[in-house]
Amino acid sequence: MEYNIQSGTAQSRQQAVQAQPYPSIDDRLEQLEQKVRQLEETAPRTDKVTLLVFSGELDKVLAGLMIATTAASLGMSVTVFFTFWGINVLKERRSYSGKAIKERMIDMMTPAGAGGMNVSQLNMLGAGRMMLKQMMKEKDIVSVDELLEIAKASGVRLVACSMTLQVMGIREDELTDDIEVAGAASYLMDASRSGCPLFVWPGVTLR
Repeated sequence: MEYNIQSGTAQSRQQAVQAQPYPSIDDRLEQLEQKVRQLEETAPRTDKVTLLVFSGELDKVLAGLMIATTAASLGMSVTVFFTFWGINVLKERRSYSGKAIKERMIDMMTPAGAGGMNVSQLNMLGAGRMMLKQMMKEKDIVSVDELLEIAKASGVRLVACSMTLQVMGIREDELTDDIEVAGAASYLMDASRSGCPLFVWPGVTLR
């Protein structure tokens, strides 16, 4: 009796398998092509670079923009996401109108553009910054402001963190031209598809 039950079960399974239509070669190829397209859409791209600029120090922002513009010149797709202190390099002007007292204080204590940014090492109350700028000028090294313009002309996406703008009370009209505004989710989606995600982070500073 047990043998008959097992035999009947096996026979039922065989019949069920035979009843299922087997996909044709064309259908299987279409399914395979769909999976390949999905992998291509989600897999990191080796020709894509994403930078997160957190630091607001002149030399670090300079290095980040140098990498971004070099990558763009090599034909790579580049996105630079500026957040917290790094966002100050995108500021073109200060505006105190309509801001709360704390927002005005932050505005006064932070630079508007690269001109007032300190260097991360040996700043010496601004003397180190002035010396670095002079050395760069003597050796025909492009400035941060020039690199920003080169980045725009090269198609680099320059993105300001929307949360940082909100927290620090910075309005979009205070930023330089051709700047996108987006949140952390946008950065994460971009970075997850990038074969080369980089971080420009503040470190220990010697004054």
